[in-house]
Amino acid sequence: MNEKRFTVRPQIEVNLTQQDVDDIMVAALEGGINYWCREAEVVGEYLGEYASDQISRGGSLILHDSESSDKWELTLEKFLNGVKLYFEDGCHVQVEDNRIDAGDIDAGDADCIIQFALFGEVVFG
Repeated sequence: MNEKRFTVRPQIEVNLTQQDVDDIMVAALEGGINYWCREAEVVGEYLGEYASDQISRGGSLILHDSESSDKWELTLEKFLNGVKLYFEDGCHVQVEDNRIDAGDIDAGDADCIIQFALFGEVVFG
């Protein structure tokens, strides 16, 4: 007998702090995206101490492909959309009181967020 299945897609609100964005960017730049991105270039002046601080402060990064001359610009707007798509895709990060623990986001999760931000889907890996 085939059991009926029902799909429910709840919408959730997730509030990120500037530190959450910085932490996710650190995870991405220090291991998450390194297999497809050879360089993260700061556009203009550094807005914080590190390249990982750019996005949360409204700056942008140019991410260079590791095997071609392709490059993509990452902005805060794209990053936030990447987080949205990551959650819609069924991420496994716990949300409590509309907050996440950025420490739960590992390099693989950060990689997915950046790819969703740039490409709308996971292209690499």
